[in-house]
Amino acid sequence: MAFYKVKIRRECNTTRHFNVTASKPQDAIIAAALQLREEGVADAKGIEIVGQINSLRD
Repeated sequence: MAFYKVKIRRECNTTRHFNVTASKPQDAIIAAALQLREEGVADAKGIEIVGQINSLRD
């Protein structure tokens, strides 16, 4: 498993960054989308991987 920093672009022109754990970058995007769904965020227009990080605290 690896840690990835993910950037979410929203329709209101704001961005949000958070860290996810996944085995590959594609899984990190899916994990980010599921987290957004759980939080009720419906206006996301883009999910992008910023990079791989060393720990969830980075």
